[in-house]
Amino acid sequence: MRPVKKTYAYVLTLPDRLYPFSCNIGGHWVRGRRSYERAVARALRRYGVGRLGYRLTLYRETFHFTGSLLFIFLAAWLSKNFFGSESALYVLLASAIVALSYQEFYLHPKRYGQHLRKGIADWFAWVAPIAFYLFFFNV
Repeated sequence: MRPVKKTYAYVLTLPDRLYPFSCNIGGHWVRGRRSYERAVARALRRYGVGRLGYRLTLYRETFHFTGSLLFIFLAAWLSKNFFGSESALYVLLASAIVALSYQEFYLHPKRYGQHLRKGIADWFAWVAPIAFYLFFFNV
């Protein structure tokens, strides 16, 4: 696997590995990926394919929101210290929105069977903080 694909897969599965809620599997209390996979399986049985329920959806969207904030800080730092241009920030943030739109509305539905509703929620969790930043804290 190429380094870019490895990094993408690592970031994509980060919430699975950091799942903080424990569950009992075979008489042992587990956290992380095994607990997350159990919670997803339970949600799929209960709600059907493509629906995770409010608790897991909120958990996942929290990671998307946090990732968006981290990206804004990284883009601002790069535009100031590396590119030395105020317009670089806008280019980086606009590029991120285009890439997120491609990922959530084309790539994830095609590769993972993601439903449109989840794509919209993911996209909004990423783009809302970027739009808020651009609207209120323009450089």
